[in-house]
Amino acid sequence: MTQQNFATAPQGWTRPARWLHWGTALAILVEVPAGFAMAWTYLEGSRGGPLAWLHLRASQVHHTLGMILLLAVILRLFWRWRHRAPELPAGTGAGGRFAARSVQALLYALLLLLPLTGWAALSALGAGAGYPAPQMWFFTHDGFGPGGLIPHIVTPRPWNAPGLIGYSLFAKSHVYMVWAGGALLLLHIGGALKHHFIDRDGVLLHMLGKDPKR
Repeated sequence: MTQQNFATAPQGWTRPARWLHWGTALAILVEVPAGFAMAWTYLEGSRGGPLAWLHLRASQVHHTLGMILLLAVILRLFWRWRHRAPELPAGTGAGGRFAARSVQALLYALLLLLPLTGWAALSALGAGAGYPAPQMWFFTHDGFGPGGLIPHIVTPRPWNAPGLIGYSLFAKSHVYMVWAGGALLLLHIGGALKHHFIDRDGVLLHMLGKDPKR
């Protein structure tokens, strides 16, 4: 396929690709605040304080949506494997192409690694290491352990147990990846706004499902 303007390219983003993109974005807008609310109310939840209900609901949302996001990103990767991405606008230089593809690749990697490290942290800490199983929706009430659909991917153990592979490693990695993902997301949004307001090449409009020529 020769280089040409994205707005007139015969191969644009398909409707399923757009739904997966914006569905993932909406899920992240819920998932991240729920994760922070869960962390900020942890002591309230463990002590049965007045905000224990918030900790419970935030945990359910964060854990359940994390599993759904993991399934969604696997579906997105499969879709991208079967459907080539549209060409970038013809005026995009080599540096811009490298930056765009690199940010997209890193975002995909984090969208895969974030739920996996969260899953590993829950596996290491819950239902078997002296802690209750994390509550989740859709995957049975507790999600983990006997009767649940979510298996442990690491052996449950107390958070302060000796050894490298445990809750602390996965939990810290999960948090660091959240901040890295936030930085990449700002770059991604900034690039989209540049395409729309400065380059005016129709990239953002096409992802919104609109005809840039109108």
